[in-house]
Amino acid sequence: MLECIPERKYLKDYSKPSHVIKSLDLCFELDDRRTIVTSKMELIQNLDLTEKNDTLVLNGENIELLWVEVNGEKLSEEQYQVDEKTLTIPRLPESFTLRIQNTNDPVGNTQLDGLYKSGSIFCSQNEPQGFRRITYFLDRPDVMTKYRTKIIASKEYPVLLSNGNPIGHGDLEDGRHWVEWEDPFLKPSYLFAIVAGDLGSIRDRFTTRSGREIDLRIYCDKGNEERCWHAMDSLKKSMKWDEEVFGLEYDLDIFMIVAVDSFNMGAMENKGLNIFNTSCILADPKTATDMNYARVETVVAHEYFHNWTGNRVTCRDWFQLTLKEGLTVFRDQEFSSDMHSRPVKRIEDVLSLRGRQFPEDAGPNSHPIQPDSYIQINNFYTATVYEKGAEIIRMIQTLLGAKNFRKGIDKYFELYDGQAVTTEDFVYAMEAASGIDLSHFRSWYHQSGTPEVHVHPSYDTDSKKYTLKIMQNTPITADQEEKEPLHIPLCMGFLDEKGKELRMKHPDLHKNDYGYLLSLKKAEESFVFEGLSAEPTLSLNRHFLAPIKVHMPYSKADRMFLMANDSDPFNRWESGQRLATELMMDLLDMRQSGQTLMVHPGYLEAYEALLTDEKLDKALKAVALHLPSEGELMQQRPFIDVEGIHHVREFLSKELARHFQRDFESIYSAERNEGTYEFDAKHMAQRSLKNTCLSYLVRTEQPAYRELAYQQYQSADNMTDQYAALVCLSHLTSSETDQALEDFYHRWHQDKLVLCKWLSVQAMSRAPGVLERITKLMQDPAYDEKIPNLVRALLGSFIQNHAQFHVNTGSGYVFMADQIIHLDAVNPQVAARLTAGFEKYAKLDTIRQQAMERELQRIVNTQGLSTNVFEIASNCLKSRG
Repeated sequence: MLECIPERKYLKDYSKPSHVIKSLDLCFELDDRRTIVTSKMELIQNLDLTEKNDTLVLNGENIELLWVEVNGEKLSEEQYQVDEKTLTIPRLPESFTLRIQNTNDPVGNTQLDGLYKSGSIFCSQNEPQGFRRITYFLDRPDVMTKYRTKIIASKEYPVLLSNGNPIGHGDLEDGRHWVEWEDPFLKPSYLFAIVAGDLGSIRDRFTTRSGREIDLRIYCDKGNEERCWHAMDSLKKSMKWDEEVFGLEYDLDIFMIVAVDSFNMGAMENKGLNIFNTSCILADPKTATDMNYARVETVVAHEYFHNWTGNRVTCRDWFQLTLKEGLTVFRDQEFSSDMHSRPVKRIEDVLSLRGRQFPEDAGPNSHPIQPDSYIQINNFYTATVYEKGAEIIRMIQTLLGAKNFRKGIDKYFELYDGQAVTTEDFVYAMEAASGIDLSHFRSWYHQSGTPEVHVHPSYDTDSKKYTLKIMQNTPITADQEEKEPLHIPLCMGFLDEKGKELRMKHPDLHKNDYGYLLSLKKAEESFVFEGLSAEPTLSLNRHFLAPIKVHMPYSKADRMFLMANDSDPFNRWESGQRLATELMMDLLDMRQSGQTLMVHPGYLEAYEALLTDEKLDKALKAVALHLPSEGELMQQRPFIDVEGIHHVREFLSKELARHFQRDFESIYSAERNEGTYEFDAKHMAQRSLKNTCLSYLVRTEQPAYRELAYQQYQSADNMTDQYAALVCLSHLTSSETDQALEDFYHRWHQDKLVLCKWLSVQAMSRAPGVLERITKLMQDPAYDEKIPNLVRALLGSFIQNHAQFHVNTGSGYVFMADQIIHLDAVNPQVAARLTAGFEKYAKLDTIRQQAMERELQRIVNTQGLSTNVFEIASNCLKSRG
């Protein structure tokens, strides 16, 4: 057990740093177990402080101090104090030169935070507070300085990289060699990076709009070079798009990416030297699915876009994390929308938001996009900060309009380039450029929870008036009881009885690309529209331009009408999803009351219209044919009926499969493409639609379709089709399933990325015996708990397998608690992410609550538990009240 409750940090307690670091020279002498780091800093007392401070307190953790020198004189041990987290030097002059030498242990650093080894590669991860595990420093984002870095290493590490541009290299008499790098831009310590290894690489060039030639390099393990070209293509597209859309040009002479296996995150935007998880770089048709290709493209774009939105302008403190992440997620979403299908991309983003962020808003770890306190900042790299943060940026763009939003971005860089700033500074730039007051809108940054908007329409046949009474409220969340009305842009359309768009007039109504826009600001508002000969059908929150839950008394007939006629692709999909959700909630009520389950005939008609609509975009049709997930259904009721939700979704899936068997088979046959793999919108849509149909056909449990899936698995010339077939088979208990899994392992067990697919598909299986299978998989020699990708693939997937993880015996909870406690000593960040699987605690039935509570208590009471896991587990326990 923790000896005391960990210290909570508060935004209101922010104070400026005691000193300014004018420059930093670093020298690394790399060694597996004892790397020597020598730093030289030019410091001056911060003149912005009201009181001078002659004491310097530097952060430092898990490193060994060798010596300290001030202005050329080494200090005795009596002249400074060092403990597990700080180095304190008192009685310093106003300006001085500080040199420090310390050691660290890269191989022993299993937390993958600071300097560590991933396989045979030295690399670093410093966001948010890893630099203190490299050397003593003011490890905070508002301390920005210019870095010069010298790396000395054995020649078994021929590639030595750091930030900026290379300025020198050479050999040493002892057989080692060195390379020196200089970054001309001010940056905080979290953007520092170092890499050393015997790496393969690919190279290309990009010519900026001003005519500068940029050297592009991607480094990886030797043998994987050909799998990096999609990432290189994505990088060049990103650079071109950022110039065209935001006018932002790259600023260094070289841009480098390094792909490593062991990495806690997806990627990191270190200035000029991005370090990536291999899962976000390596891709070729035989090893990567369409989803993998898309993820590589998106993450490469995201990290490149950080060069301006995160690096050139960075965060004053970590409470401002959404300043860079929310804005950059918005930018990468817009990029992907321009590269592919905008409606389908919007649907994918909303599915992610609803699947991850909405439950976070409603759960024990709820927080605003700008939290006001935290125990462990690593726990706030969340869907709220990233994805909801992007939605807040999208709403600003909606309220200002695209032209004014672009002016706001330009003003943001004009005012703050080279500075560490706050979310308030960003909003101010938007106001200054557009002349639009966003003071009410700022509440989105500080208020947690998902707003619920209730719309009550009424039509008066005599006066021909159509009235919308709109009310908003945000439910109480775990972190906040008091809520206030928010400034919500609500986009809508009005349809006549034939589905034609109606022209509406109202002083508060403004037209945009998706329909008509209202700005809601009060808890309750009414809007009256005149001159309508008949009551229209309302299409609400088009393109999902606000992260809200909309409630309106739609009938099933209304849903079906919108599903067939809405001109907004998102809302057409949304209507089908809401209809399916309502239907499954009806089925759940029927099951709980002992009634025989039956599918509403009107839903089958609407589904058939969707399935047979040859004019509908295939990519949109593919996502529209899917039913809402169990996770989404769990959000519909205050208490979760785990078995009931699983049962009714399985029932409806099988009924659709049985009823539309011929249609699914016909579409599957028509969309089979025997040509070579291409990653483009057309072929992605074909594969997505074909494999969706295959998943339904296999649900009929007919041997012919099981054999069809196995045949596709065997004959597929790309991972998208092969993996889709493997997923279909994984839910069955059959010889074909066993053969496919064995064959897949035989082919790919030496490839860590592809092995993740093999682990995940078994952890997500609907077939019985999943927990027993996972226990065996953990003993497989190919599984390595020190590689986060493998842990997430196996254990993270199991947590998402709701029916298996939440089995009423509690065995899933016991198993995961064991793993969390064990992994916490290896990698607290990974363990904390797994602990989030217990967030449904307060919404479970009594039996499951009691079982989960025992395991949460066991986790919290573990001696030596990290603050990462403690914060999440203790919040889960408190959520029941």
